[in-house]
Amino acid sequence: MAKVYTDGGLVEGVGLFAGNDPNALAPVTRTNALPVNASNIVSYREAFEVFPGDDWSVTQANGDIVAVDGNAAGSSYLVISKSPWTLGSQSYIESLFTAPMPLEMAFGAHMSQRTIGQQFVVELVSTDTPAAIPGDLAIASISQSGTTLTANMVANHNLRPGQRIGIYGCADSRMNYSALVVATTPTAQQFTATAGPGGNIPTLTVGPFASGLVTLRPGMLGAPDGSAMIFEQGNAGQASFYVKSAGGDLTPIGGTIAGNHSTTINSTASVQAIAAALTYAFRPTSEYRLAMMSDRVQWQDASVDTTGQATARATMSQVAPDPTKTYKVRIRGENYKSLTAPVGAIVSVTKNGSATATVLMDRPHGLTANDWINSFGVRDSSNFPNLSAATQVASVIDATSFTVVWGSLATATSYGGMVARVNGGQVMQGANATSVQSATLASGILTLVGWGAWSNFSVGDYVDTIGVVNTAGVSLGVDGAWRVRDINGTSAVFEAIGTTIPPADFTSTNCGGAIIKRTDLRVSFVRLFDFERLRVEALSRPANDAAGAGPVVVQNASLNMQGAQANQSSLVPPPVLVSGYGVSANPTTGTTGRQQYLLATLIGALISKPYSIPEADWRYTGTLTTNAAVAAKAAGAAGIKNYVTGVQVQNTSGVATTFLLQDGATTVWSINLPASMAMPVVVDFPTPVAGTAATALNVNCGTTGANVLCNVQGYQAP
Repeated sequence: MAKVYTDGGLVEGVGLFAGNDPNALAPVTRTNALPVNASNIVSYREAFEVFPGDDWSVTQANGDIVAVDGNAAGSSYLVISKSPWTLGSQSYIESLFTAPMPLEMAFGAHMSQRTIGQQFVVELVSTDTPAAIPGDLAIASISQSGTTLTANMVANHNLRPGQRIGIYGCADSRMNYSALVVATTPTAQQFTATAGPGGNIPTLTVGPFASGLVTLRPGMLGAPDGSAMIFEQGNAGQASFYVKSAGGDLTPIGGTIAGNHSTTINSTASVQAIAAALTYAFRPTSEYRLAMMSDRVQWQDASVDTTGQATARATMSQVAPDPTKTYKVRIRGENYKSLTAPVGAIVSVTKNGSATATVLMDRPHGLTANDWINSFGVRDSSNFPNLSAATQVASVIDATSFTVVWGSLATATSYGGMVARVNGGQVMQGANATSVQSATLASGILTLVGWGAWSNFSVGDYVDTIGVVNTAGVSLGVDGAWRVRDINGTSAVFEAIGTTIPPADFTSTNCGGAIIKRTDLRVSFVRLFDFERLRVEALSRPANDAAGAGPVVVQNASLNMQGAQANQSSLVPPPVLVSGYGVSANPTTGTTGRQQYLLATLIGALISKPYSIPEADWRYTGTLTTNAAVAAKAAGAAGIKNYVTGVQVQNTSGVATTFLLQDGATTVWSINLPASMAMPVVVDFPTPVAGTAATALNVNCGTTGANVLCNVQGYQAP
């Protein structure tokens, strides 16, 4: 059940549930304007353990299911399950409590699948009277060239680029687009469209046809103010965000205004906490949050039950809902009027030495030769494989029969399965690739054995069985909505849900049949947070006054600190650089007076002079016996010098001599060595001896006949 909390704060005013809504809960009175006590409380929470209770109203369309589900691992969720059959239908729940702004809503929404032609919406909308939704508009002619659809209307359309529309009732079903966005309005009676939430429309050259209707897809059911998150794409990582203010236009936040309004989000996929028979334990992947304030709306999401940081998805300040109104939560699911949907179950399908099949349906199919179809679930999958790609109807025989090219030449008859009209090029979604081969009903529990292993649904999913027909062409009476109880290879077990009433039990019976996975929105929780907006101004300070700065604590170690790059920066004082610059070779020479990176090895050890990176070190070992220069280190690349950090020398001959370090031919350091030295001389230079750029570092023995053992160490650097 929902629970209501008050914060006991000391700010004068009314609490979250105050307002003029007669369904609002009692106001929470606060006293004393000052002082303001900080609080962080949940003003309303719903875990959907019991529903609807006293907090929600339900509007449910025929064939839809609105119910609480979940029985394990703490999983409890509201399900709004859309029938795959009913076009233009809508089911929704609305909160009976109301809330003023500022307001934050958090919810855990997840879905069984994403289906083009359906929309599922979570929204905060104002409680005042909604605007009337205009009726459908008649099309005078419609055609498509490439990915541009052009419609000429019977009367002025009053449409504008960016408006959400749908098209249905066209003579060619490929042009019945369930969800489009107006691209242009060249005249008062003509508009074009190229895309919608599914992206660009398929490339076609077709028409013109003098048929069809345009239906508006208004946001928020005409509510004058609010914000909505809509799941209407085929991708679990996409959504559309909208805001309305003062009865103005529905304004998309993100996407392309005259095309696809989609924005990337965290996934809406359901996670099955436990995969076991009779265990219904779906959980959300993500938590979504909406903050509605007087000057902006902000949407964000984060992976649920993790410490990961939330990601901002949409924000708008130029349009903001009215802060003086009260708001309610609404969650809804809708089938658009041109959703690709079944037109009936197959009684029989026959081929007589031909690839063209005659299909007998269990009801009037309403198809024409300009319609395109899918079919799934015929028992004989060899001769009648699934028509998973859109296939044009060859001819219409009568109200319940038609022909279509189906597979290869054969003489065969089979039974069961379903046919769907393909609208807007969008094939039937949720259809299982495996056809039913036999059915058993025991104590009202249905077991279906498939042509192959069942896939695309999980224990706890809701499905529709369609065209479960025996080999005599007679329905077994089990078509309807079911919940998956168990799956074991080719065998799946179901229990009736919704309005489905199982017939009398029967033993295993050969049959055909299709299984369509229903699109279910699952909402695991809804929470509302009441808060006070606090604005604090620091004392006015001139620029660069450190006393006016405030401390900042970085909570996320992976946070990318933005700002001017410190290396080579000419700013004074320089931006903060908080890491060393890992190198395995000397970097290029910098510019005098500019900031430079702190150098580090590739394991992060800071490099401090007189030493350089290991890869730049060099050393020389040799014996000098003649007065001739020997290269201890060859010249470096342009701009690179040789530096000497240490020398160890020992004269073992009976002739005294001098040891020389030479930059090319120029002596830069020397030492006298007596004859017959018992121990070497060791010299470490506190300041390295530097050569000049592009010059070799040489060592030399000042006396021929001496025998000087020599070790020299150094490095190369600019």
